[in-house]
Order: sequence, then C-alpha cells, then structure tokens
Amino acid sequence: MQPRTRPRPRKINPVTLVVTASMLVLTAPSAAIALPSEPGQSTSPGREFRSSFESDEAQPDWRNTVEVGTDGKKRSSGVDGGFSSGIPGNVTDKVIDLRASDENTGGGETKENLVDLLPSSKWLGFEPTAWIEFDTDEPVKVSTYALTSANDFASRDPRDWTLKGSADGENWTVLDSRSGETFAERFQTRTFDIGAPSEVTAYAHYRLEITKNNGASDATQLADVQFSNGDTSTPVPDDMRSQVDRGPSGSPTAKAGAGFTGKRALKYAGTHKPDGRAYSYNKVFDVDVAVRRDTELSYKVFPAMAETDLNYPATNVSVDLAFTDGTYLSDLGATDSHGGLLTPAGQGAAKRLYVNQWNAVASGIGTVAAGKTVDRILVAYDSPRVPRSSRAGSTTSPSRPRRRRSGSSTSRTTPPPPAAPTPAVRSPGATPSPPPRSRTASTSGRRSPTPSPRAGCTSTPAATTRTTCPPSRPSAPATSPAPGWVTGRRSR
Repeated sequence: MQPRTRPRPRKINPVTLVVTASMLVLTAPSAAIALPSEPGQSTSPGREFRSSFESDEAQPDWRNTVEVGTDGKKRSSGVDGGFSSGIPGNVTDKVIDLRASDENTGGGETKENLVDLLPSSKWLGFEPTAWIEFDTDEPVKVSTYALTSANDFASRDPRDWTLKGSADGENWTVLDSRSGETFAERFQTRTFDIGAPSEVTAYAHYRLEITKNNGASDATQLADVQFSNGDTSTPVPDDMRSQVDRGPSGSPTAKAGAGFTGKRALKYAGTHKPDGRAYSYNKVFDVDVAVRRDTELSYKVFPAMAETDLNYPATNVSVDLAFTDGTYLSDLGATDSHGGLLTPAGQGAAKRLYVNQWNAVASGIGTVAAGKTVDRILVAYDSPRVPRSSRAGSTTSPSRPRRRRSGSSTSRTTPPPPAAPTPAVRSPGATPSPPPRSRTASTSGRRSPTPSPRAGCTSTPAATTRTTCPPSRPSAPATSPAPGWVTGRRSR
C-alpha cells in the first residue's frame, strides 16, 4: 500500500554504528493471497506494506529523523550522527563503482572490499601488477589517500604505484607516484599526501596503477584504499543517521555492496557517546496498516562485527512499530520466532544474530497488537552500555507484518576495525531471532572468528614517515556500532 500523506507535528571517543535495511514487510495471510503487482503498493489497503528500498519501490518518508514520542521529546539519547571511519576527511563513501584488472571472485577477495574500511577483508589480483579504477557520485577533491596492507604475504603488497585522476574516465592526470614503498606489518594503514585541499582538483574518477609489488610473482593484494579531501571541519549531525544506501561488504556469505533482495538497503549510523546506555529510534516509513491476530512482521538484518570487540554492539538492533494509539511494538513484549524479545536490547541479549551475514527475523505481532494500526515503521538502536569499539549494522527492509500461516607520507598501523560495518542499534529487552547457520559460519559459535593478536609495530625507515600503533582494542568510552542491514520477506 502507498504511505499516507499528512502533516506531522537534535570530549567524545567515537563509536560508530551503521545499519541498512533492504526490505520491510507487514502482512497477513488473507492479504498475501493477492500480492501487489507493483512494489510498494497493496491490493489489500490497510492489510500489508512492503519495500526493498529499490528505486521502483516505496521509499522512506523520513531520512535521518528521530522519532518524537507522545511527550513531545525525541526518542534518542547519547547517540549523534557522527560516523567517522578511516582517515580524517574520509570521502571513500563517495565511491559508487569500481573496476579492476583482476580479482579473486571465487574467494570473495573482490574490488569492492577495497572501499569497505574493513582491513579483515581484501582485494587480490592474480598478477604482479594491477590497476583499480574508482568512480565517485560527483567530482571529489582528494588531498590525501591511504593504503592498508592485507592479512598475509607481504610479498604481495604494492611497492611502486601511481594515482591518477580524471574528469571523464578516459583522460588521466597523474596526481602522485611512489616507488620502493613497504608496509612494516599486516593491516598497516599508510597515508600519502597529494597537496593542500585548496590546491587539488576535484575528479569524478580515480585510478590506482600498481606497477610493481614486493616480490610475489603470483598475486598483488590490498585490504583498503581510502580517499580524503583533507576537511575535518564538517560538523557532526545531532541525530543518528538513517538513509538508503548500498548494502554491507566484507561478508563471506553475501554479495558486497548490495542488499539482501536487491541493490539497496537502509543504513543507519552514529556515535554512542556515554559510558552507559545510549539509544535512538529513527522513523523511516509513514504507513497505515491494520494489525490482525495473524499479522506478521518480518525482515532480515546484517549486523557488522567490530573485529576487536566481543560485545557485538551491532546486534543491538531491531525494527520497531509506532501505532496510532501512541504505543510502540517494543513496549508490548512481542517476541521473535525463537522466543526472544523483539527490541534492540532484547535482540542483542538473545545472542542469536550472526554477525557479518544476513539474519532472518520474524514475529507474529498479532498476538500482542491485534486491533491496533501501524502508523510508522522505525529502525532502532539501544545499547545498555557503550561497546568497547564497534560499528553499526544494516537492515534490509523489514518485512511487513503479515498474518501467520503456520588512503611527504605518514603511515600508521591500524588493527582491523571493530565490528564490521554491520552491527546496529539495540532496544531494551529485545531478542533477535537467529538466522539459519550458514556453511561458512564458525562451527565453534555464532560469531565470526576474530583475528589473532597483532605483532609489535615498527617504524618505517623514511624520515618523513612515522608509524603509530594504536591498541588493537581501543578503550575509548564512546562506541560506534558497525553497519548493519535488514531485509524483509514476503508472506507465503
């Protein structure tokens, strides 16, 4: 069904969170008999709603907007829209397409891994030389770039390379050339200056040509490539972000940069600032769906794991519903199909969500909300304490409720980022339903394995280069949940 149109009555140690949703579905069996012919439309008005955030489907009515409760106050505390990952002034998120001379598709070591800001994932090409091209959504100034070494085989690291820029993708200008460069250890991020922000030209296409690696004859590899405009003055948004974006990267079980059901997903991101509880409930869709006894809410969620944070903050996320009578699903004691509370905190506490992969969540909300009418669909993060270091999560649009039928150079070494850009926000007391265990999942537990401790850092020889080795587990009080995605499913 189509959303109704009507008038409607803001010293940190950053911890970021991101979540993306690609599908939301609220439906009942009787409504499911005749599914809408067009995405976002319903043949049974008031009975169901669904969206996978694709361009031809229902789009969010709100972007980066926190829900306001019946008391007139925002349902948010301790979370802002700060989501800084990587080098200062990072604009890597402007990259919308990549091309490479080669990649290890079968092993999941693809070009998309270069821009996911996850050192634990990498790109690999089966040649001693290689090139990668990056297209941005608009011309972007790059005054600094960074390269991060991959997890193994230092001989495959780039040694000589040239970075070029282009306005049309055909005529290239040399921006920077390096030779004889080395990486002191695995997962080391080294930054290289091109020029002052006011002196560089904005380009819509960038090309990294690796003309020699560190000696390997079989392959060349990198974990990440980052671009920075050198601007660190942009103010941090007051509220947690929630907007349509591409899906998560760095998963052994899912396609990088895509939602579960298509090319898009809803992503939320922000910074958990206090040591204690922090939360944000952001509204996404304006709907009008009647809840019956057999109505079900279903969606898929992709929590990103902070590689050095075993608190799994990204799993504190859930989809919430605001009813016309002023109540919320998260307050009604709804449970998922496994019996866990359907709230952000409940889902995190249940420990059933697998990180770095899609998880199916479903709840027969009719048992607690029959007779009510869904007015707004929300994505929520609620964590009782600050994660040591985590990212956000992504959600592939929640499934509609339905009736149930049964990158001079400065180098620094950085450990793999915490929770993959897929962990999300929690709601108190909710317990997510566990998705089916995938073949690539660890057999020893529900979480993806964390890398072993890093060896000590060593300074690079160059006088103008310095290596900084931050602890693998930052002790900053503020936390940033890794990105996550949520996707919904159709009723049968």
